[in-house]
Amino acid sequence: IKQSEVEELTASIEKRSSESARLADELAELSDAMAKLKKEQAEATAIREKEKATNTQVIADAKAAQVAVERATKVLKEFYAKASGDASLLQSGGQLSDQMAMAAHAPYKGMQAENGGIVGFLEVVLSDFARLEAETTSAEDAAASEYEKFMDEATEDIAVKT
Repeated sequence: IKQSEVEELTASIEKRSSESARLADELAELSDAMAKLKKEQAEATAIREKEKATNTQVIADAKAAQVAVERATKVLKEFYAKASGDASLLQSGGQLSDQMAMAAHAPYKGMQAENGGIVGFLEVVLSDFARLEAETTSAEDAAASEYEKFMDEATEDIAVKT
């Protein structure tokens, strides 16, 4: 009877030892997986912060450029509006004025209609900056959403593994 109890206890010890070793291996794997997830979270956070800073700067630059292009367009439109009138840039009365009037057939009015002119070019540039701002804002929103989703999933995975 004693021998059968010893064999039964020995088998139980071996079974529990192998179970303990299996659980230790599983615990080590879970710890490694958690460490890997935390490392990936830290890397994702660093990348996201850099990406956000870049996007914020691009958006600010695009807004500033739009304001500058709008101002330049306004100045040119005012110049062309004045130049297209009958006002002459030459002053009358005086020998120099008479000589200049003979040399110049008409006052300079700019290249207003040629290939859309500079105003047309500036309008294209303005639309490019507006598009850049919109696309960057959209990309920033998508990246922020993707980052939050990743962080939530990783945090949940870590919680499940603990």
